Amino acid sequence: MTRDNQEFIDLRDVVAVLRRRNRLIGLTLFVFLTVAFVYLTAATPLYTARALIRIDPQETNLLDPSDTGVSNASVEATRLETEVEILKSSNIGLQTITSLDLEQSEEFGPSVSLADQFKVTFGFDLPAPPSGSDLTNLTLSKFNDALSVRRLGLTYIVSVEATTPDPTLSASIANTHAAMYIQDQVTGRSEASIASRDVLQSQLQSARGNLEQSNDTLRNYIETNVIRLADEAGNRELASIGRRLQNITQQLSDFEDAVVIAQSARDSGDWETLAAQVGDDALSNLERQRVQLQQRLQASQVGSDEAFDLSLGLAALEGQIQERGEQVFERLETQMLNTHDSRIALLDEVQSTVLQSELSASTLADIYSLQQEAGIAQRQYDQLLSRIRDLETQSVLQVANSRVVSDAMVPSSPALPNRKVVFALALVAGVTFGIGFAFLKELYFGGITSASQLQNIIPTQVGGIIPKVNSSNVKEVLADRIVNDPMSPFAESFRKLRASIDEEIGEKKGGRVIMVTSAIPAEGKSTTALSLARVYAAAGKLTLLVDADLRNPSVHSFLGVEPESGLLEYLIEHSGRSQKGERVTGELLGGHSEVEQFYVVDPLTDGGVILGRKKAHTPTDAPLQSDVFVELINGARSSFDVIIIDTAPLVPVVDTRYVTPHVDAAVLCVRFGEASQSEVRSAFEQLVKAGRGNVKLVTALSCFEGRTRSYGYDGYYRS
Repeated sequence: MTRDNQEFIDLRDVVAVLRRRNRLIGLTLFVFLTVAFVYLTAATPLYTARALIRIDPQETNLLDPSDTGVSNASVEATRLETEVEILKSSNIGLQTITSLDLEQSEEFGPSVSLADQFKVTFGFDLPAPPSGSDLTNLTLSKFNDALSVRRLGLTYIVSVEATTPDPTLSASIANTHAAMYIQDQVTGRSEASIASRDVLQSQLQSARGNLEQSNDTLRNYIETNVIRLADEAGNRELASIGRRLQNITQQLSDFEDAVVIAQSARDSGDWETLAAQVGDDALSNLERQRVQLQQRLQASQVGSDEAFDLSLGLAALEGQIQERGEQVFERLETQMLNTHDSRIALLDEVQSTVLQSELSASTLADIYSLQQEAGIAQRQYDQLLSRIRDLETQSVLQVANSRVVSDAMVPSSPALPNRKVVFALALVAGVTFGIGFAFLKELYFGGITSASQLQNIIPTQVGGIIPKVNSSNVKEVLADRIVNDPMSPFAESFRKLRASIDEEIGEKKGGRVIMVTSAIPAEGKSTTALSLARVYAAAGKLTLLVDADLRNPSVHSFLGVEPESGLLEYLIEHSGRSQKGERVTGELLGGHSEVEQFYVVDPLTDGGVILGRKKAHTPTDAPLQSDVFVELINGARSSFDVIIIDTAPLVPVVDTRYVTPHVDAAVLCVRFGEASQSEVRSAFEQLVKAGRGNVKLVTALSCFEGRTRSYGYDGYYRS
């Protein structure tokens, strides 16, 4: 009843499936090719332009070309990937968008979507167009979709590709984006140099302060201790220089005090004080003359010629005083600066003389410590100053580590859609999906179309394949060909089915009960039951055909008989009375008047037939579970060699499941292309469960023409 699972795929079965489903495969392929053609016809052609950039993974220093730094393959690869990501960054993208004004372009600016067009069609108001940051984000999103940046293999070349419906715009975007990247690289390096310089400037000020403090500390030490150092070294010259230094220091202090007083007098116009401070008689005389003119002017009559002349003279004199005062103050400042320079020179002379003198170890240690601190501060200052000068030069002399090796040309032909690729993909997808649909339909969803397919779905023997019969006579009963045309392939197929059933049942005492059923209606089970009964009868077997399809009996119509009552009425009437099987059988064979109403002899054979009358108006599972029906079957076993029971379909109704335990074998009729595979599997599972392993199962693939399935399940549920 079952067969071992195959551990390999039979290529012949695969080829057979493909041949049976070639129309489905061809239709699927046609659909895919049609979709591809429609897509190519409706799609907007896109043009791709490409610019190539060579990136040097090592930094370039124009001030020191020999300084190439330490590099290796890993570092270079990382740098190249970093530059690729910079090329993809929003910063470079926004620079390109701004340079080409893409926010206002048709391809990258605001556009009316298909949904917006529908809104306009139905009278809805459109939302306000994006602006500001929303517009920028929208344009940047479209720009990123149109831009492609990638490294070419393991080279130092990076490809910048732009794809738009306008070939000129594509080339312009690719070239501009490459140029913006180069410019941004130079600008970034310059800004980095300037930023580094600014950072070092603050450190330079600190270093300068440290240098001045160190030098002042050394000088102060020598200046303060010059007399002691001269005495310690016994150097009269140093002592003389020390005394001169003290004098000039005092002079400088006096000059500084005088400058402060003189500056205050100059700013307040107190020329008399200024003249007295610097000891200038000319300025003092001019100030006295001014006072006198001012007194005469006050004494003169206002508006007189004398007052006018005095005013002019006073103005001229004040100008002279102002000029003379500035000259005197500048001379005083010059004297102070000269004194300061003299003091510095004298300090240098003192410092040099001290360092050349023979001093004690303690003094030398103090001076050496102060010199070292001053030297360290001097070196730090020099290094910072030199680095700042280098950075200032680099900010001007910066060059990019990348260059454009190939400008983007205006493409002459569209890159997308690629017709060859689209048709190739459509062809491959169509064939692939077609084959997939073919196997899905073959193994899961479609009807049964071959014996191998039926055997793959139901692990049991295919007892017979009923060939297709074409008949012009719509009233012809196909089962009549078993007798009228016994040498036909149709009749031979039922003899093969009979042989398969006999092989499955084997030797058995008493009559054999064979049930004929199907998964769904209109699969030829009644024709199969009648044909099988006639084959057994023709072989000399005492045969009884029972039309137990109480929901929709049809055997009587094949025989052209209209009984006054049927098996259903008999079972219902006698369900309350128990009868022995021998009595029922005797009634059938002895011509009992009650049984004669639904028992007839097949006009083409000598087989007996228990008929049904019409569709049932009530559920029929209970009569089939009654003792009367069981006794009828058991009684028939003792009187007939073969009992064929035509039963209802398994999927729509439950009746057949109560008949199955009382039979020896069951024939599951499957009509070509009718029942779905899930329905056939369901029917098989019901038979196996109802038979409890005691019923032999055989399938029959019916390819003959017959009634359609149009009346579906409803006919088995209600009249």
